Amino acid sequence: MKKPHLRLRHKAIPKLRNNVFQPPGTISYVGADRTEAVTAETILYDETHFSKQDGIFLDQLKEDRVNWFNIDGVHDIDLLKKVGSKFHLHHLLLEDIANTTQRPKTEFYADHIYQCIKMISYDSENHELNEEQISIILIEDAVITFQEKTGDVFENIRERIENSRGRIRSVKNDYLFYALVDSIIDHYFIAVEQIGDYLDQLEDEIFENPQKDSLNKVQKNKRMLLKLRHAIFPLRESISRLLKEDSKLIENRTHAYLQDAYDHCIQIIETVESYREINAGLRDMYLSSVSYKMNQIMQVLTIVSSIFIPMTFVAGVYGMNFQHIPELTWEYGYPYFWMINTVIFITLLAIFRWKKWL
Repeated sequence: MKKPHLRLRHKAIPKLRNNVFQPPGTISYVGADRTEAVTAETILYDETHFSKQDGIFLDQLKEDRVNWFNIDGVHDIDLLKKVGSKFHLHHLLLEDIANTTQRPKTEFYADHIYQCIKMISYDSENHELNEEQISIILIEDAVITFQEKTGDVFENIRERIENSRGRIRSVKNDYLFYALVDSIIDHYFIAVEQIGDYLDQLEDEIFENPQKDSLNKVQKNKRMLLKLRHAIFPLRESISRLLKEDSKLIENRTHAYLQDAYDHCIQIIETVESYREINAGLRDMYLSSVSYKMNQIMQVLTIVSSIFIPMTFVAGVYGMNFQHIPELTWEYGYPYFWMINTVIFITLLAIFRWKKWL
């Protein structure tokens, strides 16, 4: 018996790791091909001092200040090893940083905390969701962030630090760690809101005039919302671990802020789930709209056919090849023929109106 052929959609299959058969802790880059140079910045601050430099200056680490080292690019394995050696980062942590297909998670080590999170942005022109993995490491004297490429959602944090707005300059590393996570979550709201606006537009399009590619748009939205769900669902569990674990690196007063971030995660999850239901409803609406439109067309064609059937019958009678058809010899036979057809046409229209078929 021939086995059934299973059609697999390549977009739904995760990318396989290229170090799957290598020993645990082997640092190997997994992700989109990148050849651009790795860039970095070093920000040091406290209540009275602030400095910002392009490049990663690990030798300028100051224990009495907040040290933020931001690195754009995780494909430089030598740099990863250098940073890991400087701060004694676990080799499994470095492996996770280099693998950009990680699931959002939180890992606790003896003297540092690793947070993997997905940074999301919505392309409103192409209606696509862009995803980038961010690795945030909290240690006693510093916060280290690793990004896949240049460009992030942390400009507001940089501005707050530089201009000494809010309380960020008066607190320690753990608050910066929270602020970075919270900034990413806040931008989830922006992406979700834009997706909601697009769903409203698509709903109007399908209701008023469904197009041939409307169903493709609905299917694309389904994959996009699923991608967003995969990014935000594990993050809820991740932040919950930050709240429950007793770590010396996170002060008790920061827990209140993490709780707020956790509540935001719940809110986004509920919104995403409602959008998934709306999108599923759009598919049913599209099929119903197309069926209704087809029914209207068939209704018109059926009515036209019903009107012309008796006329065709009359014309057929007088088109028969019999020698003796009395009406053929009438002087006004032809006008009578059209008068009969006109009466039939008007009568049928009146009956259809009375039946409310028109």
